[in-house]
Amino acid sequence: MRPRLHALLLAAAIPSPLVVAGPVIAVDARRDLGPVPRRLFGTNLRQNMQADAAVRAFLKETGITLFRYPDSVDTGYTWDWGAGGVMTKPGKTLTSRLSRFDEALALARNVKAELFFTTKIHDTTPQEAARWVAEAKRRGAGGSYWCLGNEPYFKDSPDHIPRDAYINLVRRFAPAMKDADPAIKIGIAWGGPYIEEQADPGRDSAVLRGAAEQVDFIDFHFYTGRWEKDKGIDAKRILAGSQLVRAHVRKFREIFRREAPARSDTIEIHYWEWNGPPWPDVGGIQTLATALHAADTLGELARNGVKAAIQYNLQEHACGLIPGWEAEGPHDWPTEPWNGRTVRPLAHAIRLWSREMGPTLVACDVSGGGSFTTQDWHTLVNYQGEVPLLAAHATRSTDGKGLQLMAINRDDREMTDVTVALEGFAPVPETARWVLTGPSATSHNDVSDRQPAYHSFADAPGPSVTLTTSAWRGAASRFRLTLPPCSVTVLRMSAE
Repeated sequence: MRPRLHALLLAAAIPSPLVVAGPVIAVDARRDLGPVPRRLFGTNLRQNMQADAAVRAFLKETGITLFRYPDSVDTGYTWDWGAGGVMTKPGKTLTSRLSRFDEALALARNVKAELFFTTKIHDTTPQEAARWVAEAKRRGAGGSYWCLGNEPYFKDSPDHIPRDAYINLVRRFAPAMKDADPAIKIGIAWGGPYIEEQADPGRDSAVLRGAAEQVDFIDFHFYTGRWEKDKGIDAKRILAGSQLVRAHVRKFREIFRREAPARSDTIEIHYWEWNGPPWPDVGGIQTLATALHAADTLGELARNGVKAAIQYNLQEHACGLIPGWEAEGPHDWPTEPWNGRTVRPLAHAIRLWSREMGPTLVACDVSGGGSFTTQDWHTLVNYQGEVPLLAAHATRSTDGKGLQLMAINRDDREMTDVTVALEGFAPVPETARWVLTGPSATSHNDVSDRQPAYHSFADAPGPSVTLTTSAWRGAASRFRLTLPPCSVTVLRMSAE
């Protein structure tokens, strides 16, 4: 461990003298804000990803509860049901493990996760979609969520579907699919502010208005933190991303009320892709900043009533939770196994929420602590404005005997001493403490100093960004807590 980081963690382990100056985290355990949906802890699963014992153990350790399958793929393949449900592409049958539908189901069951589905919508028919729904039901995966396609709203994409054609597609596919399994939920691809307000003004509104009777949920894709290539990664833009959730959800619900008033209270909001900037040319590489963004975003999604969130994605060289892949067939790039060592920081943020935080969000407010400002030309993708240096979320256990606090310090340079004030919960002094941190906001766990960068090297060095756990003593109805720079700290407190 680096000397500076070691010293900071040691300092954070020692309760500070009780004073009242500085920022305050106020928690009221008596006031429930709502559930923390287990479906927030999903990741995208594609046919060329791995499902061996090491990957399964990682998924269980991280607490993944949901897969979107087959990732964003909505074209270029068919299912051979006569062969037992094997994905085929023109001229070849795929041989990868997850190109078999039963293997995807087996993986989900093994790690106790659900499967949601991206419906193929190009070069297909409603009958083909309905057959897949029927096969899923026959295999015990009935009543799931099915989104009609992936991002058909980008006009410069070869897979673009104009709004009227997409409305017609929804009207044709949804009834056929629900005939095969009336319990399923149908979703539509939702462009969000960039599409609705700039690229194709009014598209989301028009699609919902034209297909409202068929829509059970929307699928919005949330990427943030874009930067200019000549200036390098701007960690502050990534750290600010969670501030967009509340505004996005508010806009979506306004559209629901205007365009589908009879169903506005029942249409669910889902995020089937989300991350920081996922690709290196738009600021990617999974950094500590992305993990802090994720930690706060998951809390904001729960706070604002989002029902499901599926991070993009499980395994890929730049944006996966882990690197590597499995060859689809003998003519593809050879399999690059996950090295079992490289874990991207965002995975740790998911793990903290899924494994260490509780099922019920309770009132938690932050005062003081300062802020920074973000302002750039990516106004519909990046947050613009004041960003607090400190964020916090609190949850409680079902029986009320446990209280969990997550404190996020966006300050990349300084430790932050905070006062934590608890109402409605009296903890014993001894707690379990988790700390996610690293040398700087742009630190990552990838191999980037040799080619091919960000791949799964068997001799990859140890991580720069770490998640550590230890015992901590000092919890009380009011206590002081020291947060390392650029960190996520979780305390799991028990009642007296």
